Amino acid sequence: MNKKFLSAILFGALMVTSTGTFVSCKDYDDDVTELWDAINGQKTDWTAKVTAVETSISNLQSAQTALEGKIAETKDAAEKAALEAQKAAIAAASAELATVKAELEASIAKLQDANEEEMTKIKAEVEKTVTAIAEANGKIAALQAFQSTTEETLKALADADATLAGTLNTLDAEVKANAVEIGKNKVAIEAQQTALAEYIKSNDAAVDASKAEIEKIQTELKKHQEVLDKLNAFDVKETQDAIAQLQKDVQKNAEEITTINNKLEVLSAAIYKGVTHVSLIAGHSTTEGAFNWNLELLSAEAVRTWTFGDKLTGAISFEKGARSTFTQNFLIRVSPTDAVISAENIKLINSQGADMEGMVSVSDVKPYTGLLTRGISANGLWEVSVEMNKEYDAEAFKAATQAKDDNGNYPEKPNYILYAVSLNTTLDAEKGAYSRNVVSEYSLTFVTDNKKPADELIFAVDKKNVENIANRYDVKADYKWSKGAQAEPIFKTDGDKTINVTADASDDRDGTTEKAYAVTLNKPFTVALGKFEQSEFKASENIRGFYVTIDYDRAGDSDSSEKVAWKKYAETIKGLDTVTETGSIDLTITDADALTDYICFRVYAVNHDGSLVDPDGKAFEVVVGEAAEELASYNCTWTWKSALENEITLAPVAEDVFGDWVKNVAKANQPLEAPADTIILGEEKAKPAIKGLQYYDENKDEIVISSASDFRSKAKNIKYVSAVSNSAANATWYDNGKKYTQAFGFYNDRGQLLKTLTISLTKVMPSFPASIKPYTGILQDGTLLKIYPKLDGDDDVVYDLDNVWHGISEETTFAQILADDEEATVTYVGRGDNGEDDFSDNKPALKAPKSILDPESETFETKFPMIVTYNYGEISEWVKDLKYSWIVEGTNFDVVFGNYVHDCTFAWGTKPVLTYPGATGVTQKIDVSNLKGKDWYGKAVQIYTESTLETKFEAFNEYGDIKDVKDIEVITGNGEVNEFYTAKLVKPTYKDKDGKKVVDVPAHILLTSTSTASQGEPVETIIRLKVTDIYGYKIVLDLPAFTMNFTSVK
Repeated sequence: MNKKFLSAILFGALMVTSTGTFVSCKDYDDDVTELWDAINGQKTDWTAKVTAVETSISNLQSAQTALEGKIAETKDAAEKAALEAQKAAIAAASAELATVKAELEASIAKLQDANEEEMTKIKAEVEKTVTAIAEANGKIAALQAFQSTTEETLKALADADATLAGTLNTLDAEVKANAVEIGKNKVAIEAQQTALAEYIKSNDAAVDASKAEIEKIQTELKKHQEVLDKLNAFDVKETQDAIAQLQKDVQKNAEEITTINNKLEVLSAAIYKGVTHVSLIAGHSTTEGAFNWNLELLSAEAVRTWTFGDKLTGAISFEKGARSTFTQNFLIRVSPTDAVISAENIKLINSQGADMEGMVSVSDVKPYTGLLTRGISANGLWEVSVEMNKEYDAEAFKAATQAKDDNGNYPEKPNYILYAVSLNTTLDAEKGAYSRNVVSEYSLTFVTDNKKPADELIFAVDKKNVENIANRYDVKADYKWSKGAQAEPIFKTDGDKTINVTADASDDRDGTTEKAYAVTLNKPFTVALGKFEQSEFKASENIRGFYVTIDYDRAGDSDSSEKVAWKKYAETIKGLDTVTETGSIDLTITDADALTDYICFRVYAVNHDGSLVDPDGKAFEVVVGEAAEELASYNCTWTWKSALENEITLAPVAEDVFGDWVKNVAKANQPLEAPADTIILGEEKAKPAIKGLQYYDENKDEIVISSASDFRSKAKNIKYVSAVSNSAANATWYDNGKKYTQAFGFYNDRGQLLKTLTISLTKVMPSFPASIKPYTGILQDGTLLKIYPKLDGDDDVVYDLDNVWHGISEETTFAQILADDEEATVTYVGRGDNGEDDFSDNKPALKAPKSILDPESETFETKFPMIVTYNYGEISEWVKDLKYSWIVEGTNFDVVFGNYVHDCTFAWGTKPVLTYPGATGVTQKIDVSNLKGKDWYGKAVQIYTESTLETKFEAFNEYGDIKDVKDIEVITGNGEVNEFYTAKLVKPTYKDKDGKKVVDVPAHILLTSTSTASQGEPVETIIRLKVTDIYGYKIVLDLPAFTMNFTSVK
């Protein structure tokens, strides 16, 4: 009774603690109660109690596994240490329960056959076990409280790393929670101590017997108290201070790392990024001398004070004696090539170290990506832009850029001072003290007055030079400068003003040769200073700006309404009367009333010194038309049927495409600017991808059109159209699979675009030719079975592929598929010049060493993987490895070289009947005509050669022969050779009958007896042939067995 009371007190006290995931103390209390009942009853089953202990062990193991996961995830050392301690405690508790389980199971085993005396001992042992269970439960309960507290505390510490203030609040809450737990545990301990005291009082005998055990329990309780005291000592402020110190340490480490990185950056820059060399690069400045780079930053002085394009948008003002400033570019090359520089790193210095600061500025520095013309690599190239400061001192600039003579005067021909590029690399002071300065060669000069005023106005409208566009010279002549550009034009003498212009008869474009330029309503056209030379535009130089206006003075005198109409149109013409310094301007006529009208424009341009390029400008005339109608868009493909045959497909044309409008066509099939795709190969110049159009009638016969009148008369017959590729380029210029497009125009006699037609050409790469294929059914599961080659020389064999493959051409290749470092066994012999199928020339053929046909060889009847390809030749864009060749694969297959003789089979039409004569030297015949042979393909095979007028065949169809009399053997019994007979092959003999040769004695195998045996059992007999094949190997063929009988049976 006292024992049960003690147990109830202990487990009741431990129930105060948090249960977590473990089996409750109440469960253990019930288990102990049942355990005592079982002992008193001697036979009660304790298996359920063992199960309860096992459940506790399992729960502890699960908790341990979860902790191991947390330990692996955590990075904080303190947190990891706490979790490790908890893991160790769980392991210890689990071990104790395992011991308890073992003891309990042992007691149960002993109980089965125990007598009374043994029962008493078992009870004592169970009592110890109960005590141990109580002890373990106490540890588990304390561990639960510790686990819960630790998890919550560690979570609070993790949160503190993110938000310190929140962490402190959480920690305060955790301490309070711990205090509650501590209180609960204290109550539990006190209850346990009280229970022990009651136990001592109520059962002195038990105390005496269990004194040692009680002292042990007290020791464990003191350990629990120490744990609780440590938990109670948990202090928020200490944790806060530790976190703060950790943050300080982290910050200190970060600062040290930053310092190290800065030093490393300085070291890296000094070694790798600092500029070690700078030089000037020739070939970019258009005004460079042999050794100089002449930078023109100032224009000539203005020759008069006035405003060019007065009251127009973008007007340019000039003040007599003032100069214009320019921006100039030059190239430098720096080392290392990956150095990065900026404008502030650059100074321009002379040999005395004086720089151009305050007069010339470096406005921009950027990597140069263009191509040089003198073979210099673009790596490390930079384009430097310099410009004059707006407010500069002219005298100071002159003193800095020009040298005086010995008399202290500036010579008439300036002697320019040479300058160099000084490039400085300096790192931020915070990153360390590193600076380097490098200087180029002295070759730069700053020059003035070198821009000669232009005195001829040249421009183009779109891509047509003005000299090829009509003006109205007959209405009013155009003028030019008499002796170069002057300050202002004088058209008549007035006082001291003398005429300085003259009529320019060479500019008379008012005839029938030049016509008005056709423009489209609402479509921009471009006026650009310069001219086209062989399709390349060369811009005019030395011109400051220009504008385009209506040439009202050239309106028709007889029809003043034209001038009125022009003024109306001018109100909406975009780009009109706008001064530009960009070298080009777009104009757009938008008034629908201008359709079919002619309009005369005039261009005025001014030099940098304020003089006019042309004294009265230069005119051009346009005629306005509607936007051309798109007839249709046609798509063609370009592909290859073979290496020798390619085609461009024809696109069908609808019935009404070339209708009544054709009668107005004056120019047909004219390529337009857009869309107009080009092709290019390597460093060659680009060429049009589609050079022209080709027309075809309903029979797909070509319609030849050589003129506009041809087109007008034949257009009604056009049923198909096709693109014409550029004959000046081959297929390698065209990208594989790319679609190229070109628009063509049809114009009337006024030069107006009536219709457009767009055609495309897609380069379609061909696949393997369908005509090159294996014979029907010749491949079985992808294997060419079998081919029987002929001897080629002493060591090789070949097989003519014309026997099994269709359409093999000179461009076809067969090859063995090889693994890495494998050498080919099977090679290919091409057709060569022989373009016809020939079954006897061994071309094309597969070739191999004859050794693979030896039945004793390891490679005998090996399947060799093969690939067949077709080479269309150089029709492809550049492809790595193949370059420009286009090689495609056909049907891959395996090939097996067979030994013909080895694969021959034989059967007797009727089995020979043979009775042994019982004496030696007796001959007997086996009729060979009764032997039926066939090869692997089923073709008939004979074992000997015959050649008469009526009968011709070769032994083994020319693949082998029986060379010697010894090559026929008679095999009996268990392989005995020539035991009863020797044999030889006898060819047939013939006789004349009615004028014809007929067989007298058929071919036979002649047997000669060699034994006198006359009695015995029937003997299975085989005729063995040893055939020498064409490769020199002996092939053993056993004919089907038959029975030899004796004259009498034993």
